[in-house]
Amino acid sequence: GPLAGLDGSNLGLFALWGGLCVYATQFAPNGSPLVDKTLLEALLNGGSSADGDTVNTVFFSVFNLMGVWPATYLALLMPSGRSGNKVPAWPFLSLSFALGAFALLPFFALWTPSPAPLEEAELNRVERFLQSRGNAALLLAAGLFLVGMAATAGPSSWKAYGELFGRSRFVHVTSVDFGILTCLAPFWVFNDAERRRWDRGDVLLTTV
Repeated sequence: GPLAGLDGSNLGLFALWGGLCVYATQFAPNGSPLVDKTLLEALLNGGSSADGDTVNTVFFSVFNLMGVWPATYLALLMPSGRSGNKVPAWPFLSLSFALGAFALLPFFALWTPSPAPLEEAELNRVERFLQSRGNAALLLAAGLFLVGMAATAGPSSWKAYGELFGRSRFVHVTSVDFGILTCLAPFWVFNDAERRRWDRGDVLLTTV
C-alpha cells in the first residue's frame, strides 16, 4: 500500500508540509491584501498593472521560476522518480504548477525508493522528451534567464523586494515555496542519475 516502507524521513517531510501550510495561512506577513491582489493581476497581465505599474523585477523572476521548477520536477520524477510503493506522481506534479511545494511535498512524503534501475525501453514518447537533453536545455535557458534578470535587477529592486517579502503574504509564501523546491532539487537530481545509472560526470553536469 502507499504507506509501505515509510520511515523517519517521510514523516519529516509530512511535518514540513504541515508546518508550511500552517505558516502560510497563520503566520506569514499579511499587511497588504490589496497589494497581493494587484500583484497577481499584474503578473497575469505580463508584469504590468492596468495603471501601468510594473511588478518588482526580483519577484517577477521568482514568480516565473515557480513555473520552471515544476517543469524541472516533471522531468526528474517522470519516470525516474517512480515510487517503490506505487504512489503515482502525476496528480501531485499537475497541481504543482499552481501550488508548488504545497502539492509536491505530500508526494515526497509518501515516496519510497524503487530498487529497479530505469530502462530506456520503459519510457514512452512523452517521457523520452521530458528526459531529453533538448528539454533540459530549454529549462536551463529559462532558469538562467530569470536568475540573470534577478541578479542584475539592482539594489533598489532588491530593497523593494525585501520590503514586499516582509509585508506581502503572496510574495513571502511564493519566495518560501521557491526556497523549498530549490533545496530539495539536488536529492531528485541524484536519484534520477542513480536510477538511470549515469556516471559521475553526468551527475555533475546535471547538477550544474
